[in-house]
Amino acid sequence: MRTLMLSLAAPVILAACATSETQEDRPRGVERYADDPRLGEEVSSICFASTIDGFGETTRDTVVVRDGRDHFLIEVFGACTPLDDAMRIGMDATGSCLRKHDALIVSDSISDFAETTPFSKQRCLVNGIYAWDPEAKAEESEEESDEEDAES
Repeated sequence: MRTLMLSLAAPVILAACATSETQEDRPRGVERYADDPRLGEEVSSICFASTIDGFGETTRDTVVVRDGRDHFLIEVFGACTPLDDAMRIGMDATGSCLRKHDALIVSDSISDFAETTPFSKQRCLVNGIYAWDPEAKAEESEEESDEEDAES
């Protein structure tokens, strides 16, 4: 019986000792996209922030927002817990432009009545705003396939 328990526990013990990537090892914020062709230059602001009509590609410290045809990657200070699962994002901006040190109001619930925890809504300060080109990856892979076709 003891041998059976040890043989069942051994894989669990060994898995616990295995090295894995920790939170400290992973790049954070914009550093995560350092080699990504979609990441553009830092911009000073997104004007007419009230016209932002969508968001996606959320992580705990970044979000991509769409303003008509323009896309921007917004990085926040530290970790914004509900940003990873955001259902609603609001802008707390000075005037009509969102700038560094303004805030995103982020909620992981669909309405104020459905908030499940005290942490489901958070005010997250903007650390940086970057131009974002969602088509850059597609263009790069099209160029690569064109080059491969030319070589054949």
